[in-house]
Amino acid sequence: MQMMMLSITLFLVYLLTFAGHVHGQNQCEAFIDLSLIIDSSGSVSPDDFEQGKKALLDLVSRLNVGVEKAGVAIINFASTVSLSAQTDVYEFDRMDLLQQVAALPRLGTNTATGDALALAKTYCETRCRNTARAIPRVFAIFTDGHSNEGRPAIPAAEALRASPIEGTIFAVGIGNIGTDGDAELLGIAGDPDYVLNIASYLDLARVTNAITMKMCDFPAFVLPDVQILGEATGNTSRYYKMNTLNKINKNAFFEIEVNDRVGQVN
Repeated sequence: MQMMMLSITLFLVYLLTFAGHVHGQNQCEAFIDLSLIIDSSGSVSPDDFEQGKKALLDLVSRLNVGVEKAGVAIINFASTVSLSAQTDVYEFDRMDLLQQVAALPRLGTNTATGDALALAKTYCETRCRNTARAIPRVFAIFTDGHSNEGRPAIPAAEALRASPIEGTIFAVGIGNIGTDGDAELLGIAGDPDYVLNIASYLDLARVTNAITMKMCDFPAFVLPDVQILGEATGNTSRYYKMNTLNKINKNAFFEIEVNDRVGQVN
């Protein structure tokens, strides 16, 4: 048991057990509610869109999809926005998700990025698992340029990040998206560490593992005075964040209790 004074807005817990250690692990075992937001506007060629879908299939296959693990929603957008989520919660069936990704149509119109982000926010407000469970809400948007239709993208992203969802947006720019595109990606993510630029859709397929592992390390939001229970398997980590605006007194504490079953915990 250890007690620590909380003087910053974020805190991190790292758990490493050597039982079941796997070198070069490519499977994400994290609890996560993930929204994949896919640009299928006219500037994305048919061949590039198919390459992008292959990368998304690889990404989903690396997740441990299940009710007590990863849940995924898929949003396909151009001028219109469509949500692929058939159940009353995030999708928890990997084969169904893979079929949905494979069937995504290229819409081929303009780019309404703000509308897609707004839909992701609305969906997560209703369908994301309870905040008290400390499951990261991650919104990964893949686009080849800046928005040119619908509501402004950056205010929509700011509204998502500022909402009680406490979500993290990971913005991936593909190809030469230009100065306006770069500025919009940074505004959407709100943090340069959450922006990734890739030269082409072919390169996207080559870095899918790195993208998946990065998203699986994003922190989960926790509330004060709420006990979080969970398990960490070998060679995995858990990250948490808490906004200190929620604390009542000038000084605040958080408590971490680790029960090590097998191996070693750092």
